[in-house]
Amino acid sequence: MNLDMPTIGVVSFSATAILGLVLTFIWWRERSSALIGWWGVAQLTMSAGIAIANAGAIKNEATLVAFGQASMIMSAAIMWMAVREFEGRRTDPVWVVLWPAAYVMAAASGFVDSFDARLILTTTLLAILSLATAAELARDGSERLVSRWPAVALLAATGCGYLLWMPLSVSMPIHDVGLVFASNWMPVVILIALLSRIALAFVVLAIVKEREEQKQRMYALTDALTGLPNRRALFEAADELASHAKYLQGDPISVLVFDLDHFKKINDTFGHRLGDRVLQLFATILSDKLDTGSIVGRLGGEEFAAILPGAGLAVAAVTAERVRTSFADSAAVIDGLRVAGTVSVGAAAYDDIACDLGMLFHRADGALYAAKQAGRNRVHLIGPHEPMRFEAAGAVSNVVAPMWDDRYGMQAAKFGRARRYRRSVEPAPPAAGGGAAS
Repeated sequence: MNLDMPTIGVVSFSATAILGLVLTFIWWRERSSALIGWWGVAQLTMSAGIAIANAGAIKNEATLVAFGQASMIMSAAIMWMAVREFEGRRTDPVWVVLWPAAYVMAAASGFVDSFDARLILTTTLLAILSLATAAELARDGSERLVSRWPAVALLAATGCGYLLWMPLSVSMPIHDVGLVFASNWMPVVILIALLSRIALAFVVLAIVKEREEQKQRMYALTDALTGLPNRRALFEAADELASHAKYLQGDPISVLVFDLDHFKKINDTFGHRLGDRVLQLFATILSDKLDTGSIVGRLGGEEFAAILPGAGLAVAAVTAERVRTSFADSAAVIDGLRVAGTVSVGAAAYDDIACDLGMLFHRADGALYAAKQAGRNRVHLIGPHEPMRFEAAGAVSNVVAPMWDDRYGMQAAKFGRARRYRRSVEPAPPAAGGGAAS
């Protein structure tokens, strides 16, 4: 069966309208992402433009065709805005309206007085908006969405496809609105544009689904109160670090385990609301005082831990003492209340990153127990070959670390940056005594 222009016009309108209705319904039912809703609105606007342009061609009304083309441009502008919103970049609605308004003014002023000139202007604006949408989607590479790049490629291909309409309009001009249905090339390019819209709709759904899955994964691995990775995420990251150890052989590694002193008393005296503030304060200090390549997390309750790839015992001691003193200063008075919060720290190190991290945690937990036995509010160190004076009995004993997928949430554990911990001359550990390493 030969697909003539009227048939292609009906198919293009119907398929685009159905696509818009389906996307809008999905958004209305799930409310998962505004991108789906706006993309659906864009398809409905495109279908309206196709219907108006076809009606204008049938009636040989150039003005009606121009309004149809303006609606198509509006559709592309909505998609551009939707992607910007999806990427967290706000867009003034005036910019969305500006594109079709500029086209209408150009057509009404006689600046583009022939059908072919208006068609070239339309496809040029559609190409610019499609390429701009692709650029917006490609700008943020930090969020690792697999579906992002097929969408960028499709949008770029769509934009280039619209640009190809221009040489066709020049080499095989249509001249008049009434001659659209006699065009040999118009049905082909309209069919290609329709197929690209359908493909883009599927990719948009895939992007939204992938981001939602990533968010759910992140929530499952994040402590809701402090925003730090939770126990599961911490040990998954430790497992991932162990799998990369062969690339970092020869680098030292340290583990710090933190326990807020007398936290139950703080809760009983000042209430759980202030206790939560204390936990959040310590989490903030922990994030600020540790280097970029560290892996931190909340083990549960008032216990936290950090893995320091590339850090020997001396660097671990300085880091732990920095956290301890900063927290003691910050938690002395909170909201006008003398909380006097302090933290005990156990630090264990090994001279090769390819070690048994489970045992290293066990030794750090034993060092923490020693710090608490020695009076709290201090750092206790245990070296690679130093025997343990206390057996670990805390939160990190007998941990079996599951596998970690580094696409979700633990981007701080980028092992290529682990060597930042290495110092040309490592500082000596703080002297033993109250409030220092013992």
